[in-house]
Amino acid sequence: MKLLLVVGAVVCSRYAGASTAEQATPGHPRLYFSASDLPRLRELRSTGVHQRIWSNLTRSADWCAAQAVRQEWIAPAADDPQFENLYDRFYAAMRDMAIIEHLALTSALADPANDPYFEPARKHLLAAAAVWRLEAETPPDASKAYAVLRVVKALAVGYDALFPRLTADERREVSATIAAVAEGYYRFFQDPAVAGEGYNKHHGSVDAAPLGIAALALLGDDSAAQGWLDLALQKHVDYLLPHALTPSGTNDQSSNFWASTLQYRILFFEPLRRVTGRDLLAEFPDALPGQMALAAVAGGQSSDLEFNENNRSVLFGPSYGQINYWSPVLLYLARCQGRPIYQHLALWDESLGLLQRTRYITPRRKEELMFSFGPYAYLWCDPTIAPDIEPKLPHSFYFPEPAVSEGYLRASYEPGGIVVAQRKGGLVVHAGGRAVLVDRLGTEDSQEPSAAVKELTVTDDGRRATIRCIGPDAAGLGEQLVTLNRPAKLFIKRQSSRPLTWWYAGNARREGNTLLWPDGVSLTVAKGAIAEIEPDGFIEEKTHYGGMKFADPHPFVYPTVKTEPVDGQIILEITAPADSETK
Repeated sequence: MKLLLVVGAVVCSRYAGASTAEQATPGHPRLYFSASDLPRLRELRSTGVHQRIWSNLTRSADWCAAQAVRQEWIAPAADDPQFENLYDRFYAAMRDMAIIEHLALTSALADPANDPYFEPARKHLLAAAAVWRLEAETPPDASKAYAVLRVVKALAVGYDALFPRLTADERREVSATIAAVAEGYYRFFQDPAVAGEGYNKHHGSVDAAPLGIAALALLGDDSAAQGWLDLALQKHVDYLLPHALTPSGTNDQSSNFWASTLQYRILFFEPLRRVTGRDLLAEFPDALPGQMALAAVAGGQSSDLEFNENNRSVLFGPSYGQINYWSPVLLYLARCQGRPIYQHLALWDESLGLLQRTRYITPRRKEELMFSFGPYAYLWCDPTIAPDIEPKLPHSFYFPEPAVSEGYLRASYEPGGIVVAQRKGGLVVHAGGRAVLVDRLGTEDSQEPSAAVKELTVTDDGRRATIRCIGPDAAGLGEQLVTLNRPAKLFIKRQSSRPLTWWYAGNARREGNTLLWPDGVSLTVAKGAIAEIEPDGFIEEKTHYGGMKFADPHPFVYPTVKTEPVDGQIILEITAPADSETK
């Protein structure tokens, strides 16, 4: 696996012959494409995967164009015990970022003779520049940075992409807001404790990259931009690139932060190379590790899915962090590293190009968390990379750091196969394209991480793979042994001093000690006894750890299965139809 990553980094560095002098490329657009790139990019709209992405892009752009522009700034509140004001501001920033970037980039890619997106993109860009300019009048802090710098990034992307069609006054208005807010955070980030050693590594990545993108947008237009860029580079080179991900290639709080870390690295590194010639992927060949995606992606997503749920397509992934959040990164990895497997997994996501709306909505202001990676998926997709399952791929994964303590096994890289993950003793099992077992052990909380299990080992001889761990004691668990006999049989043996409860998705019927799904997937309690199945035993709704309840438009309700141990053991057997060879 290490060899593949290094080889991929060499492919990423095919541009390394460019000048490394940090002098601004003249003119706009320049961050993610130049004017000379646009005719080729526009030609892709009617071919292959790009045609599908473009259809989704414009579908969401039509929605964005119909949204009201922001007119009111949300001031920080001194008294915010349940963090409602914090999240009003955060989600307002995320909404504005998503809409501005989606409209601006779609407008740039549209037919210049028939572009319905420029005018709404311009209106949203100018409105956000006017409203968020007020951030320059409040003292920066780490909580604000996580939201506000994303708006600065959106303003920078909109400024760059729409620059040729904005008036001189409009350019000055947008760039003035970028400069005023960025300068405050530039001074703030010179404190070594901020985005340096000890600073939250996920937040640090999301903070530093937008500052760098803003600098690249204004480099040559504003004399202060070089200082912002130097600081963003320093934060990455000195701290974030060496430490933001674990040696095994994930994040020590959440595998979903692996995805967001790579998102922001790519979003910064791409324009950095284009504008200055400096290639951080050549300097840090392991900066984009992909093994977490190989381990955790378990299913696809349709383009008409309205509400997402935890674990639907990514094991241990929150509802906003499913394959539609990961797939643009997979497309970039495929392009950058020449890896067909990443293209294969990315294309399981039929929603590529869509704006991602979520179930995270604040209770009173109704500010909604949104993401727009659709235009980047369009830009990063390489149609010359044919999706394929590469030979000799790993089918088991071990992330041993105590803060992570995760193991993964997969039967194949075909949709619907068995994929199982264990995090600190808690299990998630996917089969037939759905979660068939998700433990209620409380091991998924990134805010209050559970302690590592006493032991964790992963073995794999190709046909038979195992995860073995001891604990967690708090759940009354001793030795746990998970055995995958490929292609389609999973055994889970758990020493337990108390009943265990899990939930499952899909319409399963019970026959004695067996649950049967319509596609032939089965789960049998081979040792132990099903004490109770509650049809609505787990209601998954969005709440904040501080106590605030989000205005979740679609809480998901799942059956829960309570199983009693017999002679201190619970043994489960899960079978999936073996429709294809293991690949």
